[in-house]
Amino acid sequence: MIDFEWYPADGEGFPPEVEAELREMLREAAEADAEAGFPQLSLDDDTEPGTTQLLVWLLPDERSGRNVPLAPSLAAYLRVEPLQGEDAGIGEISYVVRPDYRSRGITTLLVEKIGLELGQPDGWCGTGVRALKVWARGNHPAALRMSLRFRRYGIRTALRRWQLVIPLRAGREIDPGAEPGGPQVREATGTAEHVAAAELWTASGRRHQPPADAELLVSGPAKAPDGAVWIDPGSGEPTEWGAAGRLVALVTRGGDREHEDDPLVRALLVAGLERLRDAGVRAGMITVDAQDRPQVHEARSLGLMHDQTDVQYTVTNTATEPRWALR
Repeated sequence: MIDFEWYPADGEGFPPEVEAELREMLREAAEADAEAGFPQLSLDDDTEPGTTQLLVWLLPDERSGRNVPLAPSLAAYLRVEPLQGEDAGIGEISYVVRPDYRSRGITTLLVEKIGLELGQPDGWCGTGVRALKVWARGNHPAALRMSLRFRRYGIRTALRRWQLVIPLRAGREIDPGAEPGGPQVREATGTAEHVAAAELWTASGRRHQPPADAELLVSGPAKAPDGAVWIDPGSGEPTEWGAAGRLVALVTRGGDREHEDDPLVRALLVAGLERLRDAGVRAGMITVDAQDRPQVHEARSLGLMHDQTDVQYTVTNTATEPRWALR
């Protein structure tokens, strides 16, 4: 059996003892999920205003015949971030289950208890949001089973992203067949370049800000670059070739996603991967929208290989009968 408690955005936050247990649970989950490349949640993450949080507790139940806690134990954490601008009214879900309590049906029990009705006057479970988005990293089979089990709530597959990887070897060219005269890519050095590149980042639909410690390469005028790529050589994601660095994001101004050949995308990819290679990392990674034909085409033609698929599910429905509200 489970119990749960919502923590509204305008509340006082977690009691100290609860926060300590939650931080420990998130630390355990981060360690367990590091090799799989799943995202890591932290209470120190930069979140949207109005974010609501939910804690799920596993209750003692001797009838189960399994290893159960002697007292209520924190089992899962869910975060609802209300998006802004054109996406206002949509909540992005982040969710993690304590590693020791996985495969026990905790998520199924939770959804059965709180439901996914989004048409209430105060939004889903009082959070104010009327549609939900959630990413299943690695297209986890459990996420697919959940989407089928609760499809009556209007769960749909919205987006797919591919994580691509390539081994890097010192002294080996990334694009040995490159012809001279293509777009020139350089390290961003001035404030103007960083500010203009950040505007490209925002225009691409990404939330928050670029990582402060990421290296930045740009192409085009300093005050209005044609494209940019952010690089994190120290991301340390495990691969069969060793620790990888990551191209955090690659964006271009007014890119055409319908045509595959894009010299600017290719130049940015090559420059970013060369920077990772020169930093001594053993592999390079990038996550691309499966529908972004130029990035997919240019990355694959450079030899990047599919590593995993991430799937975004959306929940939209017009049910109006509330089951639970914030408490």
